[in-house]
Amino acid sequence: MPHQHAIEPPKESADYPGRSADCVAALRPAVADLAIAAPEDLTTTMTTGPAGDFAELVARAERAGWHADEAQAAIRQLAREQEGARGTLFD
Repeated sequence: MPHQHAIEPPKESADYPGRSADCVAALRPAVADLAIAAPEDLTTTMTTGPAGDFAELVARAERAGWHADEAQAAIRQLAREQEGARGTLFD
């Protein structure tokens, strides 16, 4: 896994407005690095769920206080953004 960015924990342990956006923001730097380091895992992550280093990122997010399902959703969203930024997705 490339340089591991620190993952900011959620502001509260319970659900709160904006929690999903906070999770996306917390994982954005790590996903950007992984998109470069493991582009094949990025494609798999987008279609079937976190794979390879992205699966380890889910575990790291859980250790930081995020729920696995919200981390997976954030990673999928960020993977789609990364692919879109590369011009590989067409709407």
